[in-house]
Amino acid sequence: MKVNELIKTMSQAMEYIGGNRGKGQPLGGSTDAQLHDTPQGRFVSKRGAHPRHIQNEYDMNRYLNALGVTVPDAGMYDDEMLTEYEEGAEPFDADRDMSQITRDFVPHAAIANWDMLGMHDDNVLRRPDGSLSYVDVGGAGPYRAQGAPKGRAFGSTVGELDTLREKNPSSLGNITEQDIGQSYDTYGGQDTMNDALQNLRDAQTRDIMQRRIQDIARRVA
Repeated sequence: MKVNELIKTMSQAMEYIGGNRGKGQPLGGSTDAQLHDTPQGRFVSKRGAHPRHIQNEYDMNRYLNALGVTVPDAGMYDDEMLTEYEEGAEPFDADRDMSQITRDFVPHAAIANWDMLGMHDDNVLRRPDGSLSYVDVGGAGPYRAQGAPKGRAFGSTVGELDTLREKNPSSLGNITEQDIGQSYDTYGGQDTMNDALQNLRDAQTRDIMQRRIQDIARRVA
């Protein structure tokens, strides 16, 4: 679907949802994610824990999209995020999907996506075409998945290159330093990762992200 058509479709779906409050299907979690059947198709709405939280999730979704990491198409309407529902998607399987999750590792570490996979590996889905889509990036950037600030834990050093592997040994534990370098190169390296920062509207987050990208560049040099 072309960009202008997509924007129009999502706007119409959001208008329908707004007029049919209370009819969505809760999807669980702490951020009021709901699935909606609309005349334009099925969409997921999220309000997050608070406005800054959901605004940040939208920006991180757009950042990954700008890099070429697969995420659902998204729109922001006041303090509500709308994404296309991943029709026909299957759960993530670490053995089957290892090469893709390894390829996508550095962008998620860069944005400090502590919940890259989710508590039950449910933040990433496999589309019918075989690509992985990251459907929940609410734990990226300066906020935890439930909306609390990370504070100093979201800083200039990308410790997530290590901690994500340590905390997810069965799915990320075998990622090597060579894999990290290849993931970095796959997504364009420092220049491309910096160019995508235009999608982040918060100046402090952009500044921290720029320093984090520099830290990754030093590590893979």
